Amino acid sequence: MLAYNKELLENGLLLTEAKRLFKMKFISKEQLNAVVQQLPQLQSSTIFIRFGFFLLGLFLFSSIAGFLAMFLVNLISSNYQVLIYLYAIIGFVGSEVFARKSFYGHGLDDAFVLSWQVVFCAAIGASFESSTLVFAVLFVIALLSCIRYVNTISALLCCIGLVGFFFTLITELKVLSSMYLPFIGLTLALLIYAAYHKWNTNSNYFIHRNALQLTKIFSLVLGYASVNYMVVRELSESLMGVVVTKGNDIPLAFLFYGLTFTIPLVYIYFALLKKDRTVLTVGLLALGYSFFTIRFYYSLMPIETALILAGVLLFAISFFSIKKLQHKTSGITFQPDRDANSNIILNAQALIINSQISTKPVMDESKMPFGGGGFSGGGNGENF
Repeated sequence: MLAYNKELLENGLLLTEAKRLFKMKFISKEQLNAVVQQLPQLQSSTIFIRFGFFLLGLFLFSSIAGFLAMFLVNLISSNYQVLIYLYAIIGFVGSEVFARKSFYGHGLDDAFVLSWQVVFCAAIGASFESSTLVFAVLFVIALLSCIRYVNTISALLCCIGLVGFFFTLITELKVLSSMYLPFIGLTLALLIYAAYHKWNTNSNYFIHRNALQLTKIFSLVLGYASVNYMVVRELSESLMGVVVTKGNDIPLAFLFYGLTFTIPLVYIYFALLKKDRTVLTVGLLALGYSFFTIRFYYSLMPIETALILAGVLLFAISFFSIKKLQHKTSGITFQPDRDANSNIILNAQALIINSQISTKPVMDESKMPFGGGGFSGGGNGENF
């Protein structure tokens, strides 16, 4: 199923791990060079160069599509969907060619892999005019592309296709009432996270770890967004025509109030328990958005007072956390990570110190007059 040599993909991951160990000073520069020389690799590029080649790949794909359109648009003008399918086939063939040439994470391969998926879904939409079918096709081809080309963004498209499929089933085909939409979203988030956990523990999917990590983040965000009060209220007003007047609220409002704050706290607790930085980051951001959600609809105090109290609370939490963790050497500690870039902190400290030091030159105002022989009688007078 893989379009690449599995051993070469694993070599790339091993090299990435070796670079991380070198950055953490576990291995020397000579050992890193030995790993680079011993492991054959696929043709990849850094993130910025990869983005540049991605734009170049999009330009190449659009150029090919425009060139074909010049000659074929008159032949199939009455059935333009055929031309869109042809574009998708070109993108798929290009993806296979780049895979055979061992281009992985290069940028050109990403452009063709993502382009043919989007174009094929557009062709399906133009042919059948069904958004439900489009999302279903997107889920299938994105999943296959993620597995075959080990493409991380395809994992995101796969999740979007899955969620969009059930969303349109409820909102357009009316399979269920729209009031069940938040719980369907929460259920999908749990299923996606369960799939991530199952595949992440399987060593056969180690080469897909970046795609699995993105899937994990998507499931966490989806789980919170599905029951967030703001999201539910806005969807209720747009999909169900619910009008929230003064003194009234949406159905089950108390439940969504609770879940808006409970889920971020559960994320944070789970992250601290399992020492998972990704879940901790999502949990903290979700908790911040929860406060914004309540503040958006209800003004409990002036904004100046709220900001001052929030600053005092954050300072107190930070102070006591540092005092509690500063001497710990295992688990959750205040010690810097070995893979952290300490140069950034050092440069910031130097910049702050330099900004506080006055660089104005100090002039030495001497009391000794020059000229006129005022010093040791060795000078000339000012008159001739």
